[in-house]
Amino acid sequence: MLIFVTGGVRSGKSSWAEHYLTAKKNQANRLVYIATSFPSDEEMTKRILQHQLKRAQGNEKWLAIEQTNDVGKLSKKLQKNDFVLLDCLTTLLTNEFFFHEQHGERWQAASFRQYVLEKIIRDLSELQKSCELFCIVSNEVNWEFPARSNAVFQYVRLLGHLHQQIVECADLAVRMEFGIPVAMKGELQ
Repeated sequence: MLIFVTGGVRSGKSSWAEHYLTAKKNQANRLVYIATSFPSDEEMTKRILQHQLKRAQGNEKWLAIEQTNDVGKLSKKLQKNDFVLLDCLTTLLTNEFFFHEQHGERWQAASFRQYVLEKIIRDLSELQKSCELFCIVSNEVNWEFPARSNAVFQYVRLLGHLHQQIVECADLAVRMEFGIPVAMKGELQ
């Protein structure tokens, strides 16, 4: 099963996704959390610590894997009955698009943008095939301020393409608004 969760910043996406997976699991399911962020600044360091503490204080144990890029290679570490949460796609795209292997200004080339799109879709597909339930959390950045640079414009376009391709395959697509899940595809159960 593929679940896609999106919404604005601080809309409750990650909390809802964590709760959804823990509520759906049974004794045979292992909870796996793929964290794509790295502590790039003080705010991100605090956010990462908050997420880690929240999972540690919960009743359910999560296997946390920090993987900032190339997430497809984690498929070998997954088990068929795993419930996997990838948090988040926007950070993964940032890492692949701007920082991975110091691509520099390569984001300007259409061929590179297509390569990144295909690579991320391929990596996500590998993860989905390797587990029972795969939940992808992302941000809805198209609701934010208009892009002020070509780099941001290209990033937002690419994220929109990723969202469309993922939702096309998803069993459930959820938009979070004010902490409330709204099913855009499929049904909340």
